[in-house]
Amino acid sequence: AQKTVESRNFQTRKSVLEYDDVMNQQRNIIYDERRKVLDGDDLREQTLGMLREFVRTTVTDGMGGVPAEDQPQLDKALQPFEKLFMRRGAIRTADFQGRADSENVIKAVTALAEKVYADREAAFGVGPNGVPLMRELERVVMLRVVDEYWMDHIDAMTELKRGIGLRGYGSVKPVDAYKQEGFDMFEAMVHGIREETVRRLFTVQVRREQPIERKS
Repeated sequence: AQKTVESRNFQTRKSVLEYDDVMNQQRNIIYDERRKVLDGDDLREQTLGMLREFVRTTVTDGMGGVPAEDQPQLDKALQPFEKLFMRRGAIRTADFQGRADSENVIKAVTALAEKVYADREAAFGVGPNGVPLMRELERVVMLRVVDEYWMDHIDAMTELKRGIGLRGYGSVKPVDAYKQEGFDMFEAMVHGIREETVRRLFTVQVRREQPIERKS
């Protein structure tokens, strides 16, 4: 009986460690990225990478792997970009000579998005140190979005851990189900961080008389 109790206690402790290990791994990833933001001299390429990925996933989802056969179909696929960096009809099916497939549309939208972003950077100008204000704005926005989404994710993972043992998974152990769902939730969080960062950078307004202050 003593061995059975000890074995059960060991399994309980092991499960708790496995649950905690999932969060520790995710926390290390987020904190490493956050440290890069704080320590990095230039986030422009990272930001443009997020922008390109946002365009790619949005166009791919909107077109569903099918070339746009007319302008209304293309406009519908590109609607998420209209309040960010383009107006309706800015990219037309006629521009593709009958090949308005997702890859060609992605290239066109990406080029337009990068041009608008460069124009915003030029409009914001440079700070007293001679560095474009957009560099510090990227840092501030990214930190704020990461912190917001990470705090929400911690709450969601806590709720998942609390309820995972009450579900029936057949032959799947609760801790394994927790790891898989936790991974999916983490991926969704990263996706959300990328999209929200891009959205804010295209919509935020800067008052020149108020310096941008970084929060560490």
